[in-house]
Amino acid sequence: MSQWRLPNNLEDLLPSKAIKLETFRRALIDLFASNGYQYIMPSLLEYEESLKAHGKDLDIDTYKVVDQLSGRMMGISSDLTTQASRVDAYLMQGAEKESKLCYAGPVLRTKSKNGHSRELFQVGLEYFGSAAPAADLEVLTILINSLQLLGIKEITIDLNDLSIFQSIIQHINLNAQEKDDLLQAMILKDKSSASSLLIQLGNNKHADQLLALFNLYGDSSVIKELSALDPSNRVLMNAIKKLDELVLALTNVGAKVTFDFSDITGYQYHSGLVFSAYTDGFTAAIAHGGRYDNLNESLGLKRPATGFSLDLRYLVNNL
Repeated sequence: MSQWRLPNNLEDLLPSKAIKLETFRRALIDLFASNGYQYIMPSLLEYEESLKAHGKDLDIDTYKVVDQLSGRMMGISSDLTTQASRVDAYLMQGAEKESKLCYAGPVLRTKSKNGHSRELFQVGLEYFGSAAPAADLEVLTILINSLQLLGIKEITIDLNDLSIFQSIIQHINLNAQEKDDLLQAMILKDKSSASSLLIQLGNNKHADQLLALFNLYGDSSVIKELSALDPSNRVLMNAIKKLDELVLALTNVGAKVTFDFSDITGYQYHSGLVFSAYTDGFTAAIAHGGRYDNLNESLGLKRPATGFSLDLRYLVNNL
């Protein structure tokens, strides 16, 4: 009967999966709390202008509705990370101290990625106020522990550091449209289109370095290739040093580590270390995260932060 049908890429969770999701949620929130993360429940609605401060992609992902009380345009929550950042700003009131927050709740997105549901049950945590590598390691360690808690044993963490990409592209002279086209080509792993855009620059070592990133993926052996790209690039060499340290630490907590230095997904608000988690039996990443220092810089708020999130709906449907 048509009245029981849902829109495309939306679904009900029936009892067996619903209770599984709730069991997972409780276990994860308990784990986060044991590591010092405070639980928050962000609002489902926020003003549209606050979304635009976090980049075009988030704005496009967000369903818009008109507030019947004020007549203003509002957005339905599509990412609890940015909302946690807003909550942190409110709690800190300009104070320069660390804050650890976690969350679990439904979010809606206008587009389906890889045929998955447009309704996610997003669970994650955010570590605010520390730019130290130890904060990144803590977040990654809790991510690995979280997946292990859910019964996922074979975990691969794919790493990149966006400061490498940013240190190269800042030397490439492209107009706004050309730069946007180049970024999209990299996200799509379209080296041919990227090469076509950069060929106009002629003999340009930075363009060659950017194209070389497309081939720098795999295990830790690619680190050596990356370091040979430009030993004079201090940003690149500092990033490599941090990544080398992470490899050993993550291996010790039970994860395999790989790299993909052309993966710039989330570049609009991520900075520095970014990562995705993978495991057998899933067609896409099972968790994402990374550093997003100064996410609210356009609002006059500068604060280092790192964290991760996962979609429990996706996990429950595949475990």
